[in-house]
Amino acid sequence: MVRYLLLHAFPFDAGMWDDVAAVLREAGHEVIAADLPGFGATALPAGEPDLDRLIDDVLPRLDDEPAIVVGCSMGGYVAFGIARDRPDLVTALALVDTKATDDASAARAKRERIAALAESGGDWSAGMVEGLLGATSRSGRPDVVRRVEDSLARASGASVAWAQRAMAARPDSREVLSSLTVPVLVVVGDEDTMSPLPEQDLMIDAAPHAQLIVIPEAGHLTPLEVPAEVAAALLTLANPR
Repeated sequence: MVRYLLLHAFPFDAGMWDDVAAVLREAGHEVIAADLPGFGATALPAGEPDLDRLIDDVLPRLDDEPAIVVGCSMGGYVAFGIARDRPDLVTALALVDTKATDDASAARAKRERIAALAESGGDWSAGMVEGLLGATSRSGRPDVVRRVEDSLARASGASVAWAQRAMAARPDSREVLSSLTVPVLVVVGDEDTMSPLPEQDLMIDAAPHAQLIVIPEAGHLTPLEVPAEVAAALLTLANPR
């Protein structure tokens, strides 16, 4: 048995991992699926937006016991921070639909526009379903589309604004990858336009022990779109060849 720590994407909560977690538990493994601060049942942190505050909140969930750390999108940024601050707690790192580079100026400006809209009560999520989900999911997985729409509608404006600004300020994490000696698994949907394949190649180049798995017919939220395939990929870290 191994332990998995599952970290969710923006603007979801730990529930996005439910289907993946069920498979991992059925295989006999322990699963910790954490609500990141500001989402689900966890309160928004006080103070200036900073991903380090999310990292500090999540680390106690491990009780100083190592785990396979898995992060999707924003959760991937938190996973990088855990690997940077407490590499002794990371037996393997799985990066799902995320990227190691920091935001370029245009991306930071877009995040600030979303944050300002969310604070003012505007429609901050307009067009986001199209960015988050692959074309296959949008046309053929209506239950997934509804789950994403519901999550976008539930997210509080304050949490959206805080998270967007925290992500905009995140550092480049390729140096973290280059320092790791544990297995690194990079998982991405082949229809992911938010963390496209060139970004995945940068992580593979930076990590000395990395493997890339591209999942067909999925976009930026593979744990929701194709949970069985994501679970199968994560199980390879529990049973390395």
